[in-house]
Amino acid sequence: MGSNAIVIIGASAAGISAAREVRAVDGDVPIRIFSEEKHYPYYRPMLTEYIGDSDVEKRANFLLNTEKWYGEKKIELMLGQKIVSIDPAGKTVETASGEKHAYGRLILANGSSPFVPFKDAQGKGNVHSVRTLDDAKAVQSQAERVKTVVVIGGGLLGLEAAHSLMNAGIRVTVIEGSDRILPRQLDPECSVILNDIIARKNVVLMLGKSIEGIAGGENATGVRLASGEEVPADMIVISIGVRPNVDLARKCGIQVNRAVVVNERMETSIPGIYACGDVAEFNGKCIALWMPAMRQGKVAGSNAAGREASFIDEVYPAILNSFGTRIFSVGDLCLERQEGECRVHFESDPDKGNYKKMFFVDEKLAGFILIGDISESQKLTAAIKAGTPFSDIVN
Repeated sequence: MGSNAIVIIGASAAGISAAREVRAVDGDVPIRIFSEEKHYPYYRPMLTEYIGDSDVEKRANFLLNTEKWYGEKKIELMLGQKIVSIDPAGKTVETASGEKHAYGRLILANGSSPFVPFKDAQGKGNVHSVRTLDDAKAVQSQAERVKTVVVIGGGLLGLEAAHSLMNAGIRVTVIEGSDRILPRQLDPECSVILNDIIARKNVVLMLGKSIEGIAGGENATGVRLASGEEVPADMIVISIGVRPNVDLARKCGIQVNRAVVVNERMETSIPGIYACGDVAEFNGKCIALWMPAMRQGKVAGSNAAGREASFIDEVYPAILNSFGTRIFSVGDLCLERQEGECRVHFESDPDKGNYKKMFFVDEKLAGFILIGDISESQKLTAAIKAGTPFSDIVN
């Protein structure tokens, strides 16, 4: 393999999107993708479903591409191979086994890792975070033998995990540090609505709770709260966010803030090295969502292959499909605004479980929350982009 090769570190949304775009721009340049995982690249958002239903792995849309696709596209997929260092001067990367691989352009798509702030969680056999297929398999196999689970973190992924575990017939308690559910994705009134929906499914929500640590020895026996209370559990799932995997970049001198700093071309501070997805920071933001990771990967791949492209930041929705309802939330929900700066329009049909709340700033639609029926999500998202006035939306 010549040194004109494009090497991609990471094989999830951003990395595979980058490879696809490189091949679309250049049919011949060698492409080599390194993945720490031994599995063919898969659709990571399905992992929380997998916990309650391992048949998810058999679904046609679980793998990002068929196994033969990589050969057809002349993409060398190196599974189970961790890159431990980058030499920007020599234009090489080195694997954990000591092999060096030359590159002409390099794309960092090595994602993020679960944030686990509890030191006493380390090494306990029944404490998990769900970031990889192996993580999900570990939780799923253990779930068959447990009666009670505590999910730490009431964000979107934590709630999805709680829903899957509930479906497996397990008693689930969700502990959330904020005093209401989904505080960034919902306003206080809609948080209460979701709270009631979840409570009706016999999932216990403990809100506004500060956690001191994990109780137990080799196996956890529960969660210790700062109040002194202990919440017993046969298994614990931690879902309180992720941290970008910046060590590789930092060690080789690439500029890192919270994540790897990139420009609109997804290029890092070292020319010829790009970053995309969870590991990248654009305009001071790490987005850490599937769709923007795909888009950033496409931009990184295009530029690495020699075709100019720019990433345009958008507003991305929060979507939840759990507990027998659906939620779609996007835009400015006026959470930081003073009274009078925002006009709110609320429609509800509690019998059908449908709620629509719209937020207008300067009389233009700025954000909305749909609970239950989310069929208007695309139309209303377009109305935000168009700056549609209140009078054209509310009859």
